[in-house]
Order: sequence, then C-alpha cells, then structure tokens
Amino acid sequence: MKKLDVFIQGETMDLCIPTEEFARESRWYSWFNSKYITKYLEQGLFPNTAEAQVDFFHSIERERLVLIISDKKEYVGVISLSFINLEKKISDIAIVHDSMMNVQMSPFVSLEAMARLTEFGFKNIGLNRIQAGQHVDLGGWRSWQQRLELLGYKLEGIHKNKFVKGHEISDSFSIACLYEDFLKIENHRGNLWDSMENMKQRFMKLPQQYFAAIMKDFIDDKKEDYYKKIFLL
Repeated sequence: MKKLDVFIQGETMDLCIPTEEFARESRWYSWFNSKYITKYLEQGLFPNTAEAQVDFFHSIERERLVLIISDKKEYVGVISLSFINLEKKISDIAIVHDSMMNVQMSPFVSLEAMARLTEFGFKNIGLNRIQAGQHVDLGGWRSWQQRLELLGYKLEGIHKNKFVKGHEISDSFSIACLYEDFLKIENHRGNLWDSMENMKQRFMKLPQQYFAAIMKDFIDDKKEDYYKKIFLL
C-alpha cells in the first residue's frame, strides 16, 4: 500500500490525505468495529467493511475535510471537519483514534491532531466556530474533555439522556472553540500546539475540579427543583 501524502505536518503526528487504496487495504474500516474505540461513539452497532469504507471515501464532499492520523510510524485514526458552512463560518469536528496502538503517546497524538485541524479550520478555511459533542464519561480530571480546554474548547451544554446506544442511556456534553478564544491562545503561545513538552507541563497544572463537573453538579442540584415549580404553576 502506497504511503499517504502529508497534508498537515506536526510534532507527534501528521495528518494525511486518504485514498481509495487506503480505504480498501488499511485498518481504517476496522477502527469502527472495535468495541473499545466505538464505546462512546454512535458507530459500532453494525459491522463495517473495507467495501463500505470505500463507499464512504467516495461520498466525501466539499463540506467535509477528512484526514488520516499518522503517529509518524503507523496510521492510528481519522479526524474530520464536517458540515462546513462557509456562509456561517461554522463546522463540526470529530476524531476516532486507536489509543491502544501507542499508549504512552496517544494523549499527545490525539490532542495535537485536534490542535492542528482546529488551527487549519480557523486560519485556512476562515471559520469562526468549531463545535463537537462528547459522552459524559469523557469528562474528568486530565480527561479528554479537560485536555481539549487547553485548545480553547469550552463547555456549552449538558444534554440529559442524549446518548443512546443499545440499553445505555447517558448524558452528553456540547463544546465549541470560538475564533476569538483561538486568537487569545495563539497570541499567548504562538500556536495552539507549541510543543509536547509544554503540553505535558499544562497537563500537570489542570485544575482537579473541572468545569463540566461544576456545571453538572449545579444543574443536577437546581434544575429539577426549578422546573418542578414551573410545571406546577
């Protein structure tokens, strides 16, 4: 299989341009068959195949930018900007990453991938807002949700029972990074991702009481009582 061309080069990873050959012959399709990888995703209910991945590759349109994540040795995941609306300057962002392929480096590889594509979305595409959704269990001290805060992604909503998969019904978070917050970080650091070493130091300084937990506790404590009074008026 031919090596993919690099579209965005990074320190711990590169973001590469997928091809039909890669869709057919790589592990891309199998990431969506892993119960571990799809635990917090809507995918994984039905088996994925190489043929289905090829069909997906051919369905990619201008409103979506799909790139393959390389950790400089292997292809370990996929990241995308989708529903790109140039009129409203808004896009969704999503990542699927096999963190078990390189456990020690995976927190940095996935975070840098998000940083590089977020930066590309703002500076090259001209977006003003990049948004995403997350399963509630991705929150926690130094968790994926909190690490994304280092890139400017803020909590915007807590959605009760929005994630449904099989018999599991869970809450989810909505987050977004605004261009104005991206500029604040860029002006301070130079780039969203300045170095892995600096990110390691920031990991250690993250507050133990992360914002999503603060907001969830507040909502759980106040919401039911407030709306009970409203509904009985």
